[in-house]
Amino acid sequence: MSHYTPTSPVVSALMVTHDAEKTVRRAVESLQNQTLKNFELVVVDAGSQDSTLRLLESAAERDMRIRVVQADACDRQTALNLALDRARGTYLTVTDADGWADQTMFADLVDAAERGRAELVIGGFVLSIGLSGGREARAEVSSEGVAYPTQHEFRAAAWKLLSSGQLLPAGGKLFSRAFAKRCGVRFLPSSGSDHSFVTGFLADVERVVVCPGTCCHMVRRAVRQGADGALEAHRHVEGEHGAILELFRHWGLEGDAASMAALQDRYIEQLVDCIERVCGRGSRVSSADQRRIVSQMIDTDRAQLAASVAHPRGNAARAMLAPIRSHNASLVCVQTRLMSLLRPGIADVAPDFFV
Repeated sequence: MSHYTPTSPVVSALMVTHDAEKTVRRAVESLQNQTLKNFELVVVDAGSQDSTLRLLESAAERDMRIRVVQADACDRQTALNLALDRARGTYLTVTDADGWADQTMFADLVDAAERGRAELVIGGFVLSIGLSGGREARAEVSSEGVAYPTQHEFRAAAWKLLSSGQLLPAGGKLFSRAFAKRCGVRFLPSSGSDHSFVTGFLADVERVVVCPGTCCHMVRRAVRQGADGALEAHRHVEGEHGAILELFRHWGLEGDAASMAALQDRYIEQLVDCIERVCGRGSRVSSADQRRIVSQMIDTDRAQLAASVAHPRGNAARAMLAPIRSHNASLVCVQTRLMSLLRPGIADVAPDFFV
């Protein structure tokens, strides 16, 4: 395991780049410096216009563990599927071109997988979000270490990982490639996130280990404000909520109180975040359009159910429940604007909303 084996690396790291010349060197070097040396990096460049491809090809010339695939401009999930098709490792992990891995990440995750005979190992991560004005928000997403001896025990406890934001991101995880291939798990093109691969993998996984602490760093920019950004985010929230609900149904947890509560809390927090993008501080959306868009968001059966049963973490988000339940879009807009003036980010969404 200490030396690179071209035909049978232990880990295949999948990476997508696009105009990442400022960050890709650090990302790649954090993998090259891993204590576990027997890995490959399959990196797909999705049509970069800067020097990213040149930097990658230069690194690949010096390190045979790096394989570069040059693709036309495409979305991240399509590019990840290209990398997945070329992977040869026993395990898969997803890494970012603007983040970096701790030096022992591969060794720690592989050790946990082999000791627990696990098909999936879940690690923690540090998330940095770039805000306006050069500010940065930072969150550590991690759990205590635990090896779930049975599929039933993992499923019953998965809501805790969902609530913390650790369940769905592809980063910081180690996946059995054989299991992924057997189940036909793929990344969903144009979905806007890697979560579809994770939910597909989770559907029938049996042996899961959660590692304590964090193993990698992820970097994201603040999401786009305004009507278009809010509607795009809302479509993503609706689609993903349906996918997670279907996963829990597949697991036989539709009647499990803790799992359903976590799912509804997550949904209402993300809904309130979408509303804040429409009519929060600094919004340039007209008042009439704010009311129209918010009305579309809150008048659905799904939104009304969540507003009736959810207990979001933030006091401000909890204060939004009554006006949502009353279908009062005008009051929702006014209340959101006032609360956003006092404290932007009123929803306290889980970190996986950004990754």
